[in-house]
Amino acid sequence: MKRFFIGSLVLIFFTACSSASNTELEAGDGRPTTTTSGYAIEDEPEPTESTTVSKPPELVRLEDAWDFAASRPGTDIGQVFQLFRLKQSLGPKNLACYDLESGDVCEQIVEAINVVGLTEQQLTVLLDSLELPHRVVERDCEPLMITEEFVAGRVNFSVFEGVVTGWASEGGQSFRDNGSC
Repeated sequence: MKRFFIGSLVLIFFTACSSASNTELEAGDGRPTTTTSGYAIEDEPEPTESTTVSKPPELVRLEDAWDFAASRPGTDIGQVFQLFRLKQSLGPKNLACYDLESGDVCEQIVEAINVVGLTEQQLTVLLDSLELPHRVVERDCEPLMITEEFVAGRVNFSVFEGVVTGWASEGGQSFRDNGSC
């Protein structure tokens, strides 16, 4: 009985080993092929650098805006994201982001981004991604019609020839302008 049991185990072992797939090198192109049950299957080619995943244009614009903002002197991206987490803890998006201990969190976020000198599109993308309410109040030295409701923390900014020249946070300090008009 022991011989039968050991013989069965050895037979099962050899059967399992012989039915496993074997990898051999083809003489023709040197690429390995896998043989399973008599069928030859070529391994899939490794991805090349030309294989890229296409991103939606909105994501590309967002990444480009953050990359550009992060590369500018005076920008503290680490502080921006710490303040953004604090803003999220204060309540839902686009609501007042004022904390008694921290002050006007929206204003601090905009200061950390260093928005003067960014294009209007870049600033809009950045503020949208941070869920900060914003609007243009002056374009090319002409004041725009705006509503008079107060939204604490909303960023009002001025634009000259597509570039942000000044900004203020509602409820914060006075308008910061570089005097281009």
